[in-house]
Amino acid sequence: MTARTLAIAIPAATAIVVACLSALAAYFAGKRERRRGLYSEAVKAAVAWREMLYRVRRREKAQERALINQSHDIQEQQTYFRAWVGSESKYMQRSYDILVAEIKKATDELISDAWDDPVRPVPGNSAPDDEHPDIGACVDSFLRDVRSHLSPWPWRKVLVVARNRKAARGG
Repeated sequence: MTARTLAIAIPAATAIVVACLSALAAYFAGKRERRRGLYSEAVKAAVAWREMLYRVRRREKAQERALINQSHDIQEQQTYFRAWVGSESKYMQRSYDILVAEIKKATDELISDAWDDPVRPVPGNSAPDDEHPDIGACVDSFLRDVRSHLSPWPWRKVLVVARNRKAARGG
């Protein structure tokens, strides 16, 4: 090759490599943003179950059928997001299953008790003895897995697998 040919080929090859790397970076950034949106909506659906406790406690008599329908909608959303999170990773699906199970464990008995309580005279008021379940730890655990799964570093993804493989065995 002549010096002139090299002078043309090197910048052209560099431009092609830079364009390919830019396209690859844009692809991975888009994929990460799509996953972030999926996980965000999945958490919203999981946490909605806790909010049902407050809706039932503060219900009006005329709202009862609508609240029952809303609880079915939330369950449907959780099932939908379980499937979509599972399409990304079976380990993230296990993490989501744990999140939903922990939220339900913390709230199911309270929701059942709230249905048994009479309708409160002024919706929106909390009773002094109302229990407020803390779901922060299970949400934080899922978000830790989300951050690791979205990380570009492979060892962070391995941690998600390790945490949720152990959880799948009941450990």
